[in-house]
Amino acid sequence: MTEKLHSGTDKTLSILEFISRNPRGVSLTDIVKSIGVPKTTVFRIMGVLLAREYVNWDEDSGKYSIGLKTLEIGLSGLIGQNIVEISIPYMRGLSSVVGETTFLAVYNNGDVVYLYKVEGTQSMVTHCTLGSRRPAYCTALGKAILANLPIEESERIFEKPLEKLTDKTIVDRIRLIEEFAWIRQNGYAVDDEGIEYGLYCMAAPIHDYTGRVAAAISVSGPIRRMSANRERILGELQSMTRTVSRRLGYVKALTGRV
Repeated sequence: MTEKLHSGTDKTLSILEFISRNPRGVSLTDIVKSIGVPKTTVFRIMGVLLAREYVNWDEDSGKYSIGLKTLEIGLSGLIGQNIVEISIPYMRGLSSVVGETTFLAVYNNGDVVYLYKVEGTQSMVTHCTLGSRRPAYCTALGKAILANLPIEESERIFEKPLEKLTDKTIVDRIRLIEEFAWIRQNGYAVDDEGIEYGLYCMAAPIHDYTGRVAAAISVSGPIRRMSANRERILGELQSMTRTVSRRLGYVKALTGRV
């Protein structure tokens, strides 16, 4: 009985993890091929997940995607770590001061996952939504985190060809390694139309009490506006991320460098 329970639980979690890695949705056939579970078993599990709102079903595309309940559980766990809860008031203050949109994100398996967003008074429309994922190698948030992770993580990402999302997306391994070194030296990362045309982002890492980079916060806006106010925005951003890091117990933030 226990072995059957564990087997069923393992299959369900494997299915959820597979769906979470594919934000555009997956079909029943995709799941069967990837997980290696009989179609009838997958269909039964999906019925339960749908009923409990852990996944969504799009009738037009015939694809499943992560549901609200799964997102709620993930976010509640992160809020329990205080990163989101602590960051929110500072993000609101930052957006109010610079007038642009701020994002909070964490790293997961090659992607950044967006946890919170504060619209600025001059915000522009972006395709980021809470809970959505984007490749870490071409976002300011992702690069701010990746640059501070063990090099093995970057190498794992570089094992597969990197997609060029715009003409300015950096996909060359050597250039990215050099950029990561620059980020570690300067304490922030930049995305200059690497993921969306017209969008310029700057991001700085957040350290927790162990010293590891637990998340990152970014400021995003149109290139012209961001360029005109770049130094002021960067100063406000880095000051804020140092404060959040201190709130999380990062003692080294007191030196003035995160």
